[in-house]
Amino acid sequence: MFKIAALSLAALGLIGSTAAAYAQSSTALPPIVIYNDALGDGWQSWSWAKVTMQVPAGNVQPIKVEGDAWSGLALHHAPIYTKGYSKITFYINGGVDGGQTLAVKVDVDGKALDKSVIIQPKAKTWSPVSVPLKDIGGQDINIDGILIQGQADVTKPYYIDKIQIE
Repeated sequence: MFKIAALSLAALGLIGSTAAAYAQSSTALPPIVIYNDALGDGWQSWSWAKVTMQVPAGNVQPIKVEGDAWSGLALHHAPIYTKGYSKITFYINGGVDGGQTLAVKVDVDGKALDKSVIIQPKAKTWSPVSVPLKDIGGQDINIDGILIQGQADVTKPYYIDKIQIE
């Protein structure tokens, strides 16, 4: 019904043709910004790693993360339904050393799901990361956070920016 109304209004000249085209063809949801040089709306750090927000690094202000074994960067939000979204994306820099072993997970009801994807950032290099929600159990459900957790070793400093759900 909405599509018909939009087309009728466009035909009458009451709304622009761009709006009518959008009503007809757009099904993509806008990205959910978790962190882009600052926390996105409604997001909070519930981390249990040493986290420094908005570290100046050239033209960006990433999060710096370091900590003990199993510590994590945990970013929390009121529940978000992920239907229509397929992945979590971000940029990561392994800092001076690189090679940290990190598990990317989602939280449901305040608890991390068991499924994860392991990443290892490169030293002194910004790299894009794309983690499919289906691979971490986060597709088509309500999630209330994301977690990037170090594993059995001390987590040497790394940097992360432009985190979003797409």
